[in-house]
Amino acid sequence: MSSLLVPETGPQPPREIRSRVEMNALLKTLLQSRDQLIVSFPERSQKFQSFIVAVDPGSNQLWIDEMVPKEGDRFISEGESFRVDAWHEGVHMRWNCPAAQKVILEGAPAYCAALPDQLIYHQKRGAFRAAVQRPLETGVALQDDRVQLNGHLFDVSATGCKAIFPGDQTQTLQPGAIIDSCQLDLPETGQLELAMEVRHVTYNEFRDESHAGFSFRQPSPQAQRQIDRFVNYLQREARRLEKRDDLF
Repeated sequence: MSSLLVPETGPQPPREIRSRVEMNALLKTLLQSRDQLIVSFPERSQKFQSFIVAVDPGSNQLWIDEMVPKEGDRFISEGESFRVDAWHEGVHMRWNCPAAQKVILEGAPAYCAALPDQLIYHQKRGAFRAAVQRPLETGVALQDDRVQLNGHLFDVSATGCKAIFPGDQTQTLQPGAIIDSCQLDLPETGQLELAMEVRHVTYNEFRDESHAGFSFRQPSPQAQRQIDRFVNYLQREARRLEKRDDLF
């Protein structure tokens, strides 16, 4: 069983990955995790979503799914270059693709491209981040003059969290915006009220939900202790589950 916790030594500067072995490992991680790709084209403001559907180091190729929205397929079919951004457990990865060709892979349309010559790897997070199991239904409420949203936590660290909200909230939640009245319903520790800053937002059209990253804004000592207790609780639960799985 893979760990629910990702040990991190702190934010790191971006690194250029040129090693073929390391790059293949990172791309396969994105494939296996089904992490969303954000595809953008030069001189175009619209962004598109996709997924890696196959990686073949032997032929030096990778395949990505069709674009959402569909208009992105036209840009690729016309030979436009594009950039790919992906996030996995607090790490931002990006690379450029000069072109891709539409093919049929295992009976479904896909786009085949050469593996990148380099990949930019940027670990931004500087604290342990613990995954929140969905059955806990840890509630998140954002309330101010501009925003009124209810969702649930996806993961949390001592310095911030990631939450999931229904629908497309990319216009409602703008990176850099500060929401003064936020409530987190934390099992084992109770309700927490604090301010949060929006760091990034992506919309998953397949699930019709938005994933938003937040940093906590100067929580009081009492609130910070409450956050730390909840993160420690999740860490204990993760270790307990790992030990249980080791028995089988």
